[in-house]
Amino acid sequence: MPDPHRIAALTLAALVVLACAPVSLVLDRPTPTAAPPATSTPLAQPTPPPTAPLPTDPSPTPLPTQASSPATPTRPPSPPPLPPGERSKLGVHGIWSNHILHFTQTLADAGVPFRIVKAVDDLGWLKEVKRISPQTVTVGRLTHEHEAAGLVNDPATDLDWYAAFIMEPILAKVQGDPTLRQAVDYWEVTNEPLGGGVPSDAYARLAVLMIKCMDIAAANDLKLAIFGFNAGTPEWADMLAIVETGVFARAQAGGHILTLHEGVFGDGPIDKWWNVHFVDPDGNPIAQDTGVTAPGGWIPGAPVLEGAGALCLRYRFLYHLLQQRGELVPLFVSEFYAGGSYDPADKADVVARMLWYDAQIAADDYVLGFAPFTLGPVPDWKNQDYEPFYEGDDGLIAYMIARSPTP
Repeated sequence: MPDPHRIAALTLAALVVLACAPVSLVLDRPTPTAAPPATSTPLAQPTPPPTAPLPTDPSPTPLPTQASSPATPTRPPSPPPLPPGERSKLGVHGIWSNHILHFTQTLADAGVPFRIVKAVDDLGWLKEVKRISPQTVTVGRLTHEHEAAGLVNDPATDLDWYAAFIMEPILAKVQGDPTLRQAVDYWEVTNEPLGGGVPSDAYARLAVLMIKCMDIAAANDLKLAIFGFNAGTPEWADMLAIVETGVFARAQAGGHILTLHEGVFGDGPIDKWWNVHFVDPDGNPIAQDTGVTAPGGWIPGAPVLEGAGALCLRYRFLYHLLQQRGELVPLFVSEFYAGGSYDPADKADVVARMLWYDAQIAADDYVLGFAPFTLGPVPDWKNQDYEPFYEGDDGLIAYMIARSPTP
């Protein structure tokens, strides 16, 4: 487990970089003075560069509380087998590297490298991932006070200024260590923005903010992983508002990707509210065909889609729209929650949950992979460590090798 003093030192170092080495929208050009717009809302408009401490807890936002929940189907999950020769899309979310590089080397030696790996704050070990496994896609995230883009809730926020402000930590990081250009393929620009229960026009402003961030990234020859939606969001009406901004056409043209979070929590089954098409006379979801369809698989207003769900495979509602518009972009489920337990005593159950999800997403060519949250946790997340589930003959690394295509 990493020393907390080391974490504090890294945080202080990050602050020094941001405070002493401001960068412009295009690296190596003078930084224009940026002033926040006037606003009458209680939200404070920060003045770049940011001076607030960077959090050492890159945590996922809790799933929004639902006012009412349909009953959980009693049907147990039935994971289909992966197609013969289909490589696993299981990846890694790592805060500290711990044994991740060992896993990377083991898979590379077996000829089945990780498809995708994500690092948070400590991005240096992604250089080793690229050295061991050049074909592995890498994603980097930097935690900071405004990575949730909360100011898009205020219609008065100047989105040009806010995009520059949110991109500043990424540009500073690259300026401080240019070798990260080769180590990080995509930069996750926001993390779990907005959450549930906000108006759709806030999501539309968030999409416009993403467009402006992509413009800054393009000027600096960087690729972004946009949005980073938290589990259980966005709603169908929000999806409609987002796509109408043209943000995915812009992402497709610029070679950017989408990230979001999915999964189940606690002891709920991995297929909770998944593929729910029918309801009983009281409106509760059931597996049997009653002739009465559930409203959008519990995504209000959405069409009923085969294989979509309110929790796992929720992204299929959004990609239904993107397919209709011809705006598909690669997708990375950058935090995945398998439910069950983090206790190694429950390893068989948790591994089975991972395999179920891996088999489901194999049907979607646009999905790059998924990363269980987390490996190498900071102290606040020490009880949410998936590393033991990757290890051993009954672990995920052994599964990935066993699923490798026959030479």
